[in-house]
Amino acid sequence: MMRLIICVAVVLATLPSNGRSEDYFEKAKASASVSDYVEAGRLIRLAVSEKPKDEEVLELATRIYTELEILDTAVQYGRRLYEQDASTPSAVRTYATALIRSGNPTEAVRILRKITQKNADVETSLSLVEALVEADSIQAAELVATTAKKNYPKSPDAYLAVGLLYMKYKPQPVYELAKDNLEKTIELEENNLDAHFALAQVYWRMANRESDQDLSNELFKRCLLEWNKVGQLDPRNARAWFEQGKILYLAKKFRESVGALQRYKELRPGKTGNAITNWYLGDAFFELHLFDSATVYLNQVIESIDTLKPNAYMMLGKCGVYSKDWSAAVNSYNQAVTAGRSLSQWEPTDLWYFGTALVMAGDTSKAISVMTEASQKEPGNCSFMFRFGLLLSGKNMREHSNQIFRQRLLNCSDSLDAKVYLFLGNNFYADSVLDSARVYYEKSVNLDPAPYTLNRLAETFTALADEQQARTIYERVITAGAAPGASTADKQGAVQAILRLNGFDLTAKNFDAIITRSKAGLEIDGKNQWLNLYLAIGYQGSGDTNAACKWYKEVLKIDSNNDTARKNLKALGC
Repeated sequence: MMRLIICVAVVLATLPSNGRSEDYFEKAKASASVSDYVEAGRLIRLAVSEKPKDEEVLELATRIYTELEILDTAVQYGRRLYEQDASTPSAVRTYATALIRSGNPTEAVRILRKITQKNADVETSLSLVEALVEADSIQAAELVATTAKKNYPKSPDAYLAVGLLYMKYKPQPVYELAKDNLEKTIELEENNLDAHFALAQVYWRMANRESDQDLSNELFKRCLLEWNKVGQLDPRNARAWFEQGKILYLAKKFRESVGALQRYKELRPGKTGNAITNWYLGDAFFELHLFDSATVYLNQVIESIDTLKPNAYMMLGKCGVYSKDWSAAVNSYNQAVTAGRSLSQWEPTDLWYFGTALVMAGDTSKAISVMTEASQKEPGNCSFMFRFGLLLSGKNMREHSNQIFRQRLLNCSDSLDAKVYLFLGNNFYADSVLDSARVYYEKSVNLDPAPYTLNRLAETFTALADEQQARTIYERVITAGAAPGASTADKQGAVQAILRLNGFDLTAKNFDAIITRSKAGLEIDGKNQWLNLYLAIGYQGSGDTNAACKWYKEVLKIDSNNDTARKNLKALGC
């Protein structure tokens, strides 16, 4: 029995491989006929390995890999086909298409011209027109196209050739003529897929250049109708989905674009298809604020397109900023630099974003360096200049902060101006440049007499030994805080002003004023321990021991650790 099995195995091993190869070829052809090019690609590899010189197999392989946009392989198979058969028009056209798509239209022109010397059929003329256009030989292309149209007046391909010529005409396309010839193609052959495909593109370009918005919208609708027709004729036409997705992306219809491009990705999975799709999807998802999805496709861009790596990293940085993933943002922006995008080449907004991410991630030193460059490039970015000025002030880099705030005042005029003047005043006050501090506080008050700013101005007058001016301003703040309907900020400012004036009167031993003012303050904030403390001190200074003891005890109810109240109670023997 074992011997019989061995014999059978030997017989099977020596059988010709024609049967199996033919099976793979037929299956690949069947898959290609329904536009399942991924499966067709898998099968044709097996067919080629079985019959590496079979012309039918090589021609199909070239077509399949051209559709899959694996163009190096397509050209390789096409060249092998052409070397074996340079006289069959369909074989030459197949190789020429691979050459054109791979960016070598000149070689395509050469082989197509050679075959047309023997056989100038309309299909080969169509291929030659496409090659000549891509090779920038427009006049030659026009001659071939118009000759084909004259020789074959009833041929859809002849009109298609002319339509494609005018669609890509240089120096400027002639879209009206392209449209007319493509529509004539469809009139002669209603289901001509290439004509509907090209007409959709023509309508889009016409819509894009149209200044009349109503007409532009109408042309765009026609564009979408043509894509729908392509979808009906060949729902698995990956190139159609790609072109439709790209057009929708360029039209900023990002949600619709994503649907078309993802369908394209389904039809061209893995490393097949056009890698630029990942960039369109990444950017579209970013615009839709779907940052997790954007990140997936942007990382695929980084893996597949070296020239777009810096752009992808920059956008990943923005994704991190918008989603508040600061460490991821910093890492992506740093990777952009590593990939060749120096900071001097960045757009100002990206510099501001990078600086913000660095601050939030804790690298303030580098953030200041980055934001300094951003401020030099875009001093008119009002929001970021304000934040940068605050950051510098908080790091005691007050001279640099003043420079940024002044630049902002030169380039911006908005509701934040009062605060800019306020922070300039604070910077000068901290550096004891009191006259400059006073000037900026006054400018701030003129725009917005906020209680905090008024109190700061009064403190400056105090430091300048102008107590009378300080008192006048403090009284103004107190009046605003005691008024009916005063805001919380007004009330808080008034309490601070009362405490400041009480300080003046304590030095002057004007205890009656302290008592009166502190009582008024307690009407605003009855639980403020310092108002209670000043009231107690006022009574003690005026000789009213019982009242002083009462208010010292009120202080200790609010804060049992108030040392002044405790000591004074003991001294009074309460």
